[in-house]
Amino acid sequence: MFNENHYVPVLRWKRGEQNAIKELDDKIKNKITPLVEIPPIDWDFENECPKKTIDEHIKNFASQLKNSWGSANTIFIDAFQICIDDEEMTVNKIHPLKHIFDSLLKENLNAIPVICPNSGLNYEKAVHTIIETYGTGYCLRLSDKHLDNTDELISTFLRKFPASPEKIDIILDYRYIDPNHTSRMSSLVAGTLLTLPYINDWRTLTFIGTSVPENLSSIPTGTDGSIPRSEWLIYKKLLSTNLSRFPSFGDYVISNPEYISIDPRLIQMAANIRYTSNEDYLFFRGHSVRSPKFGKWQQAQTLCKRLIEHHSFYGKDYSYGDNYIYECAHGRNSTGNAETWRKVGTNHHLTLASNQLSSFHDSLVARSQ
Repeated sequence: MFNENHYVPVLRWKRGEQNAIKELDDKIKNKITPLVEIPPIDWDFENECPKKTIDEHIKNFASQLKNSWGSANTIFIDAFQICIDDEEMTVNKIHPLKHIFDSLLKENLNAIPVICPNSGLNYEKAVHTIIETYGTGYCLRLSDKHLDNTDELISTFLRKFPASPEKIDIILDYRYIDPNHTSRMSSLVAGTLLTLPYINDWRTLTFIGTSVPENLSSIPTGTDGSIPRSEWLIYKKLLSTNLSRFPSFGDYVISNPEYISIDPRLIQMAANIRYTSNEDYLFFRGHSVRSPKFGKWQQAQTLCKRLIEHHSFYGKDYSYGDNYIYECAHGRNSTGNAETWRKVGTNHHLTLASNQLSSFHDSLVARSQ
């Protein structure tokens, strides 16, 4: 389906991310196959119940996807987060993943179901049905805790599902990577790839990870800070090893893999802008958005001014996100809210990571000639 010169970002299906990919240039979209995670249903802390039913939560997914992404390019769909309770079904007794794929077909959208070793029996049955009904094959997503026994796990999945390796996508997902352990993780990832069975037969093979932390407590409010992009540094090192096949690259964009549910009444959110540079994540932090003293979200204009003066700013014409930052710094765009800055940071990151990956592979080809 694609070679190693391809980008596989993990996208949480929330409005900020949806709007970020909607604003992507088509040339960038053609370099990307997103892994879309359906996020858990938000919890209503006041009434102590889910805010939506499962039907309400996934009702508009297909139309949202078509509006944001279009119908030209394939995506991966992971519904594990809404199926942790493996008995969860729609009101019509259809598995949520099967309901999603039926809806996608009506919109003429191409997708591949994602499954992991932790998926329940009903989730497995839904993937089996999707493979047989739509001929999609499937994506096997192995997290770091599964990578000690890949032979056994892969053999189990090959027995369970009616798909040969040529119809299976393998994702090695290392989730959070501590920047202090980058060198050690490089060796671990390379070792896993060297022993991966059928490495040359899989439809696609992808390495994914991120060094974005769960919170920004290490960077004091009102200051700027940075964290190395460990996953990108590891990937570049991988391509210098003696592998029979190199993986594609993926990350969690500007998010941490964990889903954290906190009562919004207790959160003291500080305004911040996340911006990706060549080898680092940059964080421009303001103060509490609840405090009139700091201007609530109006302080984002000051953060934008700090960002465009930074040597790593790519310029107003680089992406939709960069243009928004530049215009906000000059008072010509709204200072927005948390969703706005997730959209802006995500759009910039997707543009940078896909371009960076292409340039890196082009340079490898040039050096080998």
